[in-house]
This record gives sequence, structure tokens and C-alpha cells, in this order.
Amino acid sequence: MTQNEVIIEALEALGGEGTIKEVCAWMDEMYPNRWKDYGTAMADMVPVYLGGNNTSNVKDELRILERMALGRYRLIYK
Repeated sequence: MTQNEVIIEALEALGGEGTIKEVCAWMDEMYPNRWKDYGTAMADMVPVYLGGNNTSNVKDELRILERMALGRYRLIYK
């Protein structure tokens, strides 16, 4: 699985919304020592129409997060 796919898995496990710190803790528990820089990865998963980075290399089908507040995201596909 890619980091982006696991971020989605983590947010699903957290009820669809969570902070970078919560996602990081979940991912480190489930997939220890696999990834770093969770905040940038999550920011890159926000679609452009919701203020996401237009230079992100994340596929459109994985750009399914909405920034709720600084460091807090939720899934928008459900």
C-alpha cells in the first residue's frame, strides 16, 4: 500500500476525521517505520477545488481529504 492509501485507511479507522498527529500515531502503530512527513502527504491529498496544492503529484482519485482546521482533515468521498 502507498502512504496515501494508508492515510485513507487511518482516517476510516478514526471515524472519517482526524489530526495529523492521530493519523501519524495510527500509521506508526499499524505500519511502523514505513513513512515520514505525514502532514505534507495529507495536504497533497486535498483537491485543488478545496484549496489543495495544484503541484501535488497525488492521483485525483486519492485527493479525497478536506482540511477542516490547521492539521485536521476529513474524508470527503463518503
